[in-house]
Amino acid sequence: MCDFMKTTLLNILLIALITLASCQDRKNIVVTGQVIDETTGKSIPNAEVVVLCWYNHNIDDASFNKQTLTTDNEGKYQANFEKGHQVDVASKSTGYQPNRSYNELKDNKIEVNLKLTKKKENPDLVTLLNTDNVMLDLNENFPFIRVRIPGIKNGKGLDFKNAMTFGFDFKSLTTNSDTTQTDLWFRIVNKEEQPTKIATSVNGGLIPILDSEIKSSLLYEKTIAPTTGYVTTYKLTGSEAGFFVRCRDGKTYGKIILEKSAIDISSPDGQGSYYKEFGKNFSCLYQPNGTTDLTYSQTDVDLEDFLVDFRMR
Repeated sequence: MCDFMKTTLLNILLIALITLASCQDRKNIVVTGQVIDETTGKSIPNAEVVVLCWYNHNIDDASFNKQTLTTDNEGKYQANFEKGHQVDVASKSTGYQPNRSYNELKDNKIEVNLKLTKKKENPDLVTLLNTDNVMLDLNENFPFIRVRIPGIKNGKGLDFKNAMTFGFDFKSLTTNSDTTQTDLWFRIVNKEEQPTKIATSVNGGLIPILDSEIKSSLLYEKTIAPTTGYVTTYKLTGSEAGFFVRCRDGKTYGKIILEKSAIDISSPDGQGSYYKEFGKNFSCLYQPNGTTDLTYSQTDVDLEDFLVDFRMR
C-alpha cells in the first residue's frame, strides 16, 4: 500500500474515532443554571424549564430523557440524568419570549443559563407557520416556493420547456404560478435539480438572514426589517436561516424562516406520466400596516416542541 493511501486511511480512521468519541455518553449528568431577565439581569422565579438529555439508544439511534422544572426564588434550576452526550434546555415565563440552548457535553456537569426577553405585543402581524398543523391542500394554500416540471406523455422524460414556478404572495398568504402576483419565486432551471436562485419584483427584494446570526430562534429574533440593502435576485448557499422580504408594493415587509430540508417530489400526473417538484417550504411573518415591526408576540409554546422541532428555528 502506498504512503498516500496509508495516510488517507489513517485520516479517515482518526475522523471516525473523533466523531464516535464526541457522541459517547457520559455518566451521572448534572445540569444547573439560572433564568434571568435579559434587560435587567434580575432572576426570574417560577419560570418553566425543559431539559432534554440525549443518549445513545443503540449504535444507529439516539433518544432523550426529559425533565420539566420550575425555577426557584433565585431563578435557578437543576436536573440530573443517568447518562447522555448532549443537553438541550429551553425556558419560558409569563410576559417573556422563550429561549433555548443546545449543548454538547464535554463533562458530566454543565451550567446552562438562559436570558429571557420581555414580550412585546404586535397585534397587526400576520403569520403562517408550518408548525400550525397547516396541511397542503388542493389549492396549494401553504407557504412555499417551488418549480414544477411536467412529464412528457407515456413516461418519456420531463418537459422542461413547460416548467412552471410557483411564487408566494404575502398579502393573501397563497402561492401562484403568475409571478406578477407574488413577492418571491424560484428562477426556473432546465435541469432535474434543486433551483437555487430566488427572484423578486423590481420594487421588492430580499436580505438573507444567516444561521450564524441567530442565537436561539429566528421566530423571535431579527424583529425589525431593514429599509435598505435589498436585492432582487439571490443565490442560495445553504447557510440561510431565512430572509427579510420587501414585498412587490415596495411598502410592506415580511420575513420567511426556511426549512432546512428541500422539497423533492415525484408524483403521477394522471396521464400515464409524472411531474417533479423542487423547492422550499417555510414559515412567514408579514406586517400589512407598512411598519417594519415583525415581532412575533405569541409566547406560549410547548418547550419540548420548541427544542426538537427545527421548523420553529
